[in-house]
Amino acid sequence: MRLAFLCLFLCAAARAESSIKDPGAPGPVNVDLSRASAMGGAGAAIATSNDALTLNPAGLSQTKRYHFELDGIYDSRFPAEGVLASIVDTASTPVGSGILFSRWGSGQGQGRGEGWGIGFSYSTPVGQGLFTGGQTKFLRYRGPDGLMAKWAEDLGVLSKRGGFSWAAVVQNISTEKLPYFPLTGVVGLAWGEDTDWHLAFDYKADFSDTSHVKHKAALGLEVLVGDSIALRGGATWDATQHLWWASTGIGLLTEKGGLQLVWRRRVSGGYDQFFEAGLTLYLE
Repeated sequence: MRLAFLCLFLCAAARAESSIKDPGAPGPVNVDLSRASAMGGAGAAIATSNDALTLNPAGLSQTKRYHFELDGIYDSRFPAEGVLASIVDTASTPVGSGILFSRWGSGQGQGRGEGWGIGFSYSTPVGQGLFTGGQTKFLRYRGPDGLMAKWAEDLGVLSKRGGFSWAAVVQNISTEKLPYFPLTGVVGLAWGEDTDWHLAFDYKADFSDTSHVKHKAALGLEVLVGDSIALRGGATWDATQHLWWASTGIGLLTEKGGLQLVWRRRVSGGYDQFFEAGLTLYLE
């Protein structure tokens, strides 16, 4: 009986220590829309629709789309909750555009962070198979360091040649330091076709402390089964903190929209997992 009580106490204490500042904490800089989350966060070089709003805005104008997507995340243990609503229109204007609104709550006790953000994205082709884009966003977040309400910018480029593509992105550019939203550089490589399969690799560097740059890598695989099912999986490695995550997901596609389900679990450095779901409506 005493042992059971002690275990419960230790679990509660561990949960109380969870913070938005923890490495890989489920929050706006570590969780993407459903497709990218299922692939471990890899996708800067294959982002083609709403997922481009968190990965690489340059990817928006690769195809003609008019989509609305609603994503939700839930982590009962950390705990964390998030809602992301986005709309992308690359069909009615020469310059692709998108809007992303997110609302988050993550962490426990004194380490909790809560807030919202809104981003306005744009993208255009600048050459054969070459795209560029950006996102202007306003972030209002309250965490252990107090209230932050600031503007930031993301800039990206994507090049596609046949079945190979590469991307480079800089996120959270600002004239001031942004707590919880570090200046990040991303390089992505990908192979495959939208109608068959994709293998994607992303390398991310966190420049919030230039004397101690943090490194992270993600590898993701996507396989399309017929015209209605997409199977996805991925892994994320935080080289600085020596932490691993594994992800898996499925997308169910129809002519009117799609449903995506995601599960991600930390496999080293302490147990944690979250579930994510996304509903997409094709408006064109």
